[in-house]
Amino acid sequence: MFKSIFSRLFWTYTMIILIIFMFVSAVMGVVLNEYVLRQQENDILAASGVLEQMTGAYQIEETDIRARNAYKQSLMHWARFIHGEIIVTNADGEVSQATGTVRTVPRDFVETVVDSGKPFRKKSDFGGAYDTDVFTVGVPVRYNGSIVGAMFFNIYMPLLRKTLMGLFSAFLIAIFCSMAVAFVLVYIQAKRISKPIREINNAARDIAAGNFSHRVAVSSCDEVGQLASSFNFMADSIEETEKTRSRFVSDVSHELRTPMTSITGFVEGILDGTVPEEKRDYYLNIVLEESVRLTKLVNDLLDMSKMASSEYKLNITEFDINELIRICIIGLSNKLEEKNLDLNIDFAEDSLKVMADHDAIMRVVINLLDNAIKFSYSNTTIGIKTWVDGNKVNIRVGNFGAGISREDLSNVFKRFYKTDKSRNNKSGAGLGLSFVKDILTLHKQSIWVQSDDAKEGSDAKYTTFTFTLEKA
Repeated sequence: MFKSIFSRLFWTYTMIILIIFMFVSAVMGVVLNEYVLRQQENDILAASGVLEQMTGAYQIEETDIRARNAYKQSLMHWARFIHGEIIVTNADGEVSQATGTVRTVPRDFVETVVDSGKPFRKKSDFGGAYDTDVFTVGVPVRYNGSIVGAMFFNIYMPLLRKTLMGLFSAFLIAIFCSMAVAFVLVYIQAKRISKPIREINNAARDIAAGNFSHRVAVSSCDEVGQLASSFNFMADSIEETEKTRSRFVSDVSHELRTPMTSITGFVEGILDGTVPEEKRDYYLNIVLEESVRLTKLVNDLLDMSKMASSEYKLNITEFDINELIRICIIGLSNKLEEKNLDLNIDFAEDSLKVMADHDAIMRVVINLLDNAIKFSYSNTTIGIKTWVDGNKVNIRVGNFGAGISREDLSNVFKRFYKTDKSRNNKSGAGLGLSFVKDILTLHKQSIWVQSDDAKEGSDAKYTTFTFTLEKA
């Protein structure tokens, strides 16, 4: 039945309004009917209080014709006031005065009023005296403490119904006006709720079809508005992920194609005789270097994939970070000698224990030291420093070189990112610092980079990478 949220909301609210309308109408019909009858009864009782003494005197004492005429005029006056007829009887039920043509009163009506001494009311045809039902109010007449008769006030029910319908019509008009306003508000509210959901649905289809630029307008701060904001945030994340994936595929393809093209070209040249015999070893070494570079790139990609997996677990142990740095320096000593680089090592303590994955942190240190060597000017100094700050151990590696521009500082940890000056080395694929960032993120630690002018008047910059580890 309901094919959309709008129709579900609109018709649900509409049915609720209609049910409330019918319930209120039924209750108000009963209440108004009782109100009209009660109001008529109160008017009759007010009239009977005035007429009671006159009626008692008329029943007991002899009066002259002028008194009788005055009494009749009073009855006619009050009959017009209540829009009905008044019948006066003695205690035996004999009619003494009447404003209409009815001259008999049902015996049980008289007995009920005289015997009980209390007013009563009833809807009937007054014992067949009227062609239609009348609303009868019977009131006992007392004189000198005794009940000497009764008065019966009859009002035609069609007249009462006319009064009732007048009141009920006014009520219905108010209800219908309220319902019209309610339907308009329900329509607007249903549209307001369903529109962003429909837009989210359309945007989700566009995103599923590959259009990642579609966003939903946020027009409120309620749950629907929060849903739209969350959807836009998700769309931004998906778009960014898709861009990253596209860049990643493009960069990987480029990085793989370069060594593979070199290998293929040199091998074909050796096989078809283009490369002279005496140059074969030289070109085979180039092929070997490119193969090693290709293998390293593939291994890095596999390691990065493992790190992104939720199954990757760190092997947290306690070890000496200063000793680990010493081991890494020894492993890179040949590269240090090639560029005639000095080391400025500043350890706050001879032994500084940390809690981390030993092999993963070794990879971080080697990567940072290797980059520092690679991008250092020859005959300069590489600085290495460790110190304790609260429950954290800080490790810093710095070098003098071309440095990193201010625009590139926020991007150096992205995959395959290379700066024009300091990251354009052919041997790098732009994965090292991304690896470092991923490893430290898994350790829930931080890393940051600074690149400042080393000396006024010099083009050299002092670039430092600083990361933290948990102190043991």
